[in-house]
Parts: sequence; C-alpha cells; structure tokens
Amino acid sequence: MITHELIERIEGEAVLDFQTDKSGAVQDAAIRFLHFRGMEAILEGRNALDALVITPRVCGICGHSHLIATVKMIEDAYRNAGVAIRISDKATAIRQITLSCELIQNHIKWLYLVMLHESGKMMGEEPTVALKALYVSSQVNQLCALFSGQWPHSSYALPGGVSCDPTHIEVMQALKILSDVERFIEDEVLGCTPEVFEQAMRDNEVLSLSGDFGTVLRNFERLKVLDTGKSHGRFLVLGDKSVAMANGIRNSADFALVSEDDSQTFEHGGKTYAKNALYNGEFYEGGPLARALVQERTGITDLYRTYGDSAIIRLSARVAEMVSLCAQVRQLLTSLDLSQPSFIPPPAIESISAEGIGIIEAPRGSLIHRATIEKGKIVSYSIITPTQWNLGNGTASNLGIAQKAMIGAESIAKASLIFRTFDVCSVCTTH
Repeated sequence: MITHELIERIEGEAVLDFQTDKSGAVQDAAIRFLHFRGMEAILEGRNALDALVITPRVCGICGHSHLIATVKMIEDAYRNAGVAIRISDKATAIRQITLSCELIQNHIKWLYLVMLHESGKMMGEEPTVALKALYVSSQVNQLCALFSGQWPHSSYALPGGVSCDPTHIEVMQALKILSDVERFIEDEVLGCTPEVFEQAMRDNEVLSLSGDFGTVLRNFERLKVLDTGKSHGRFLVLGDKSVAMANGIRNSADFALVSEDDSQTFEHGGKTYAKNALYNGEFYEGGPLARALVQERTGITDLYRTYGDSAIIRLSARVAEMVSLCAQVRQLLTSLDLSQPSFIPPPAIESISAEGIGIIEAPRGSLIHRATIEKGKIVSYSIITPTQWNLGNGTASNLGIAQKAMIGAESIAKASLIFRTFDVCSVCTTH
C-alpha cells in the first residue's frame, strides 16, 4: 500500500510517501518538499552587502544562522581577494552568543511543541499547552536581541565585526535572563542539575529523569520506538572543527568532497524542490548528535555505544546541547571585554572580486553559504542547508538519513514520529 502523509507542525511543510506491507510496517519512504524558494536567484546581481539583509529571511527559525554564515562568506571573499580583515575577540564572542541563543530557543521549541506534543498525542493523552516553554524561548530571543537588535531577521553582523556596542548593564541583563533559562532547563526540562543529567547518560538511566524530557523518553518507550530509527551511522560537522565520522572512524572533513544532487527534484523528473547534500557521494547526518560525537562529549558518547544512532540518542543529544550551549553563553558573557572595538571597518566591498565560503553549525547541522563576487556585486550564490543533509530523498541504493531511519517502523505514525526527531525544517531548502 502507498500512503501520502502531509507533515505539519514543522517549520514549513513536508510530504512523506510510504510503502507498507499488509501489517502496516514501512517498507519504503520518500521525502518531498513542495515549496520553491528562490533566494539565491534574488541575490544575483545585488551588492554583496545586501545579502546581510536578505539571507536572514530565508527562515523564520534559523535566520540568525544564515546571517552569520553570510558574513563569514563575505569576510572569506575579502581574504581570498588578498585584503586583510580584522575582527576583535569581542565581536567574535558576541556573534557566538547570539548564534548559541538561536540554537537554544530552537531546541526548546522542538522539545515542547513537537516531541512532547506529538508523542503524547500518540499515547492518547491531551497535549498540554507549553506556555512556559514558549515564554522561556522568548526570553532567549530577548537575550539575543540585546546584541542583535531584534530576532528573527537581524542584520547586526557585518564584515569586520558587529554593529552593537553593549554596555555592562546589557551584559548583566543577559546574565539575568540566562539564569532564568538555566533554571527552567533544570526544573522543567531535566528535573535535575546538568551534572546529574550527564551522569544519567553515562549510566544509561535517562528514562528515570523526572522532567519533561524524561516524559518524552518514556512516551517513546511505551510506543516501542525508543531504540528504533537507526540510519547509516555516518556523521558530518563542517563548522570550526570539520570532521567526517563513519563506522566509528573519525577523519578531517574535506569541503571539496561536498556536493549537491538535484536528480530527485521536479526539474529532473522528481517530486521535491529540495536538492540532496552529499559528502563523498553519500548521505551524512548533521546536527546535535553529529556535533556531540565529533566533540566526544561525555554522556552522549556513552549512550551512543549502547544504542547507536537511534531515537533515544537523537533526543538526548539535542537536549544535552541545550545544556552545554547555556554554559558556553555564560562563559562568553562573563569574559566579554567591552573595551575592545565592536567593528573594524574593512575596505569598500566594491573593491572585492573573489569567491567566498561561509560555514557555520546551525540548529539542524552544517549550513554553507557560497558566492562569487565581482567588484562588490554577487555573480552567483549558493546555499546548502542542514535540511538537505538529514532529509534528503535518496534512492534504494543510497537512502537519505531520515529515509533509512523510517524504514522498518511498525506503522506510518511511528515512522512520522521518528522523522520529527530530526527537527524537521523545510522553508530554507532554497533553490
């Protein structure tokens, strides 16, 4: 039997095509994204600095990630043109603070609005309205806006630094907000301290956690999907520490091995607008699990040895990243040297003719912006989004990450729940 299911309650929409046997078990799955986004075409012919305003509007959830990737791309073009560009430690730290805030609020929304809601609904329970989680995520956005001016769609980062010049009072405000967020994570998400959470992962006792994350895990256990959803066991991180990991073997990632495949798109007889992103011709998983394994974080690596790349480890990795990012933001805020310049002006963009590449780690994985600039104008622009890595629509001989994870599920409903563990987003698959 072939079934088409529209997946909502995600950023954008997706359609899953399932082929099931007589018992309803999933034998095959295809992933389609039906909306065309032409950001790259819009950018061609424009001043390169226009991209700082346009690309944050690629997505309403991770627009800040697109901004940071864009500014890194332009700065890379400066360097490739032989022009020195300086960025203070203060500006670098502020960019990381705001980017981390975007990841934190994204993970909170995913946990409460998607995983807790959907798993509870499948258990026949009336989902609670996650007002407290929504309030806390808005607090994180306020912390971000102290530096970025607004969220989403900020354009405060520019070649040479940032446009903000925070005061001690604003840093204190940020630390106060962060304390409230950390308290919410301890009291509501985990039901324990970060140290106890890490020990629970080491001891494989996460199911005993009393917080809302523990509830999600127990829902998955009762639905018999907790240790399902295994994919290829291949992971890729292309941010500051570029690593490709397959079969437990870690190697430095080579950007030259990154490619896009449009064979599954409408233009070439397919059924989706999203191109596939491949590494060395294969699908690699990105996102919190990939980052945790590449960084060899205690707790997640212990769970991974037991469960492999199944649902429990993907859920745990995203929550664990929420915790670690809060600690990182606190460290950056307390060590911020406000006496340093926020912005060191580079030469005019009109003097630059070069190619630039900007790569950052967005909520769902590696985000790549690449452009060719001629005398300050964009000749060509390309964006490879995390969605293309995890939610690619492959073939029977080369299945996408989420495709493979869904095959073998006992039902379409369970396959769809596994699909959501990847933190689905479709709006930024721009082509």
